[in-house]
Amino acid sequence: MSPIESFLERMSKTKKAWKKFIDTDEINALVVRPIIADSWKRCKSAKVDPYSKRPINPLNSKEINILLERNKHLIDVSWPILKMIGEMIRDSGFRVDLVDKDGYFLKIISDIEILEESKKLGSIVGANRSELASGTNGIGIALFTGGPMQIFGPEHYNVYHHNWTCSSSPIRDPSGNIIGAVNMSGNYRLLHKHTLGMVVSIANAIEGALKTEGKVFELSINNKFLNTIIESISDGLIVINMKGEITHLNSIAGKILGKEPHEVIGKPIDKLIRTSCSLFDILNNRKGYLEKEITITPFSSKENFQYLLTEKLVEDSEGEPQGVTVLFKEMKKVHKLIGNFIGANTRYNFSNIIGNDVRLTKAVNLAKVASVSSCKILIQGESGTGKEVFAQAIHNNSNRRNKPFIAINCAAIPRDLVESELFGYEGGAFTGAKKEGRPGKFELAEGGTLFLDEIESMPLEAQPKLLRILESNQLMRIGGNKIITTDVRIISTTNQDLLLAVKKGSFREDLYYRLNTVTINVPSLRERKDDIPILVKYICDKIGRRINKNSIEIDKKILEVLCEYNWPGNIRELENALESAIILSKNNKITIDAISENIKHVKANNPNFMNNNKAVSLMDFEKEALLKALEEAKGNISKASKTLGIDRSTLHRKIKKYKISK
Repeated sequence: MSPIESFLERMSKTKKAWKKFIDTDEINALVVRPIIADSWKRCKSAKVDPYSKRPINPLNSKEINILLERNKHLIDVSWPILKMIGEMIRDSGFRVDLVDKDGYFLKIISDIEILEESKKLGSIVGANRSELASGTNGIGIALFTGGPMQIFGPEHYNVYHHNWTCSSSPIRDPSGNIIGAVNMSGNYRLLHKHTLGMVVSIANAIEGALKTEGKVFELSINNKFLNTIIESISDGLIVINMKGEITHLNSIAGKILGKEPHEVIGKPIDKLIRTSCSLFDILNNRKGYLEKEITITPFSSKENFQYLLTEKLVEDSEGEPQGVTVLFKEMKKVHKLIGNFIGANTRYNFSNIIGNDVRLTKAVNLAKVASVSSCKILIQGESGTGKEVFAQAIHNNSNRRNKPFIAINCAAIPRDLVESELFGYEGGAFTGAKKEGRPGKFELAEGGTLFLDEIESMPLEAQPKLLRILESNQLMRIGGNKIITTDVRIISTTNQDLLLAVKKGSFREDLYYRLNTVTINVPSLRERKDDIPILVKYICDKIGRRINKNSIEIDKKILEVLCEYNWPGNIRELENALESAIILSKNNKITIDAISENIKHVKANNPNFMNNNKAVSLMDFEKEALLKALEEAKGNISKASKTLGIDRSTLHRKIKKYKISK
């Protein structure tokens, strides 16, 4: 079992154990740690509300001023250390808190996004996080037990904290009395055992500063404390002195240098790696870099690597430079992060594919089987049949569900920009290119899914390059010379016959076979008209919820009209027609006047469609339409199928079904 699976299983079991305790008072001792179980019991005995969204009785502004003044000494001593930690954890997704001995927030340090999210749960200065005020949490247990504590997700007593993890450690004065606590909180997915060690180090540093306030600066750069922080950072961090010698680094930086950390301490960094820009200019101009893209070549390797460089000057209390901190962020990680942000909102699952038609069910079952592998999938179907819904459902049912889903419409991009959109480009590769270059959709989709919509529109000149990437899982940006390895799943869609395009020479045959390891055919709406009634109900309910019109009624006669129409625009057209009808209808009932004229026209031109309002089955409607089309075509199958908007094989099957004599 992978660490992720193990974590998710632990999360699920703890959640169930929490719910069982809340409902029945029973503790699952195999899942719940004793220290957590004891805390839950104390909270329940004190009648703490596990479903409370806001803290109990936060302090008003006057009381907050009194609180801060009462703890001024602790705040003043702690602030330089907390400020340094705040810089270290920037953009990490964590929040650092300082609380007093009673659990009241004194300082909260984090990025704006995390602060706003924390405010929603009442984590503000003056709010109380003691155990009996807010339920089981790291701060409350640390203050109650007097020891460091890390808890995650459903171990919290309050349900609104189940998406958080917190690591807390008490702070003692020189006499050993608890005077407060330091805490780090973040999303439960950021849970890491090193975080608690980092928090303990911070608490130790504050306690040390309380003992020797005149040496806060020296204690803040204490090697043990600093190394704990450096090793907690997920990017490569190196500290160099005025001579350019390495004084500190973490294990990730060691991998970048191609050496073990202990092998490079005291050695000049320019003897270990070659960089595309100087790391020492900052010592003269005092201007560092913020996420500048650079190339690094370790002398132990012939390969080049792309990183984002952030460089800052280290100054002493007099403002004199003492060294430089260098942070290397791997570009591939950056692209993954960007991909997660700009990726399509994959909100569809297989449950969103509505219908009982045999052909639709066959397509769904095939998609489910194919989704669990990383094979390339080609989805065929007319426009509006829901091909992207299938693509998103496949992605969300795969092991790539938490990675980017990048969608690109091959028909919507100018022909001369297709390659740069897909494969990216280096700075200055062509007129109008950004000077810093730009990653393509393949790089942004790293680890996830690249959705190529309307693949038949891919320009012929770009197809060989796409084929090479699919065969080798490697690409090179336009104007570049560096090979980039990719791990991307390809899902393509088309509303045309690609084999016919191959025969015409507009689509490469070898690319066609590369794209369709599995082919999924999505039936048109006219091929599954028996699904129209349930689709109508599903769509009406969905639209009704969106525009606050619940329990929308639709007359049986209108349903008959909808079943008669052939829906060339498929489900997309049906949804648009229903939304228009719902908006135009009074109250919650769709009237015949609200139905589009082109849809009603089909029924109006068929005098046999209705028989004095007598109920007629959908099968009768279909048979009547078949007979009329065959009669008008004088038995010509091709003409009749064209009139009906279905293919010849479908028409033959329906003739056989209704035992119609040609």
